[in-house]
Amino acid sequence: MSEMEALSPAPDLPTVISAAMVDLYEAFYGHDRTTARTFINDNVVVCVLENILTEAEDLLVAEGARGEVIDGRVAFQAGAEDEFSAAIERLTNRTVVAFLSANQTSPGVACELFFLDSAPTASGEDDDDDVDY
Repeated sequence: MSEMEALSPAPDLPTVISAAMVDLYEAFYGHDRTTARTFINDNVVVCVLENILTEAEDLLVAEGARGEVIDGRVAFQAGAEDEFSAAIERLTNRTVVAFLSANQTSPGVACELFFLDSAPTASGEDDDDDVDY
């Protein structure tokens, strides 16, 4: 290990998840200009992605075919749900119990929302005393 690697802190979980989501978008859509920011709160992971549209999708939106672009994105997410959920499960060591995806064409943004199983308590058991408000 180099001295620089030894001094560099490991990236935090939201940063690692953001990078994984950007990598998946690049693999599925074939462009590398998408950026992401991830937020985690208890059993919810929210990844907000920007600059998601391909050049072809940008052209379709400019020609008034916004609906077709959104329909294509929804179909894509339905087919890619397993890959997205697997990445979150691998990185969090928790099970994804629900996945939602939303897209907007102007601007080209997306939100990937993952609900995780209950977080283990310090004792390693689920806490049945949680109260939802």
